[in-house]
Amino acid sequence: MEYSIGIDIGGTKIAAALVSETGEIEALRTIRTPPEGRTAIISALREITGDLIREAALSLKQKPVGIGIGSAGQIDFENGRILSGTPNISDWNDVPLRQFLSGCSGLPVWVDNDVNVMTITEARLGAAKGHKNVICLALGTGVGGGVLADGKLLHGAWGGAGELGHVSVDMFGPLCNCGQRGCLETYASGSGVAARMRDAWAKYEDAPKTPAYREYREKGGRVTSEDVFRWMKEEDGDAASVVEQMLLALSVAIVGYVHTFNPTMIVLGGGLLRDGEWIRAGVAERIAHAGMTSMLRDVSIETATFGTESTLIGAAMQVWMYQTNADADSAATGK
Repeated sequence: MEYSIGIDIGGTKIAAALVSETGEIEALRTIRTPPEGRTAIISALREITGDLIREAALSLKQKPVGIGIGSAGQIDFENGRILSGTPNISDWNDVPLRQFLSGCSGLPVWVDNDVNVMTITEARLGAAKGHKNVICLALGTGVGGGVLADGKLLHGAWGGAGELGHVSVDMFGPLCNCGQRGCLETYASGSGVAARMRDAWAKYEDAPKTPAYREYREKGGRVTSEDVFRWMKEEDGDAASVVEQMLLALSVAIVGYVHTFNPTMIVLGGGLLRDGEWIRAGVAERIAHAGMTSMLRDVSIETATFGTESTLIGAAMQVWMYQTNADADSAATGK
């Protein structure tokens, strides 16, 4: 059994482990993401990869076959470089991550966006196993996307393909942080759901109208998507309207993605899906009667099989995915 090193770089923590070809995790290491930023993070990554290489030699009697990394932000996939990272990580822009880690480890290194590697996990081991044309949507603080076409991830010119959260579903809708109006992210992310709830209640005067509104006022106007979902289940009308906007926006976006990419499965994951079977069911119900019947009738909507470990596992899976593709291309061309 071969192992590679998978690394998940998040805003608050970095997780790294030895991961087998079948997705088993060994020797998991988790550290706080260094708040100092780039230099400290690179130093921590060198240390943790060195530790895992030594662990593989001692306990598995082998050397890892490569290193795969998943990170939030825009990634120059071809060159293994973080172009634009997350605001939660200081000084995490224009970072030649492959260069740093391949130099110190002597191993091949792949770097990709966290939702792209989540897509790899679901396609190789999870809900989309056996499917070659898949769209993954991660609904969290924002909305991220990954597109698998004919068994290969779409990266675009340099790695920016799959920004599915920034496809507009309403050109007159709320202003998005990308500069466009009515992006899916403004309706179907955790931050978007909370913002739409605040908008819905901005019409009221100070006098409380409902138990949910009174709670909102008592919290000083602070609200989360979890609050909105709870209020919806408690039959608050305003929260129900916000949730309906979310489900409709998701459905409109997914119909557009299906028309564009012709997938056989849509996988929904991310923090909003922790208790989200009702979200999956609501979207499936709405798209059943929308768009081109021939395009949509054979598309299934599923929730992701893997949770918080999906980025770590998918990051490691890059090693076999791209080596397999390279071998296949070589065989086809005779090179």
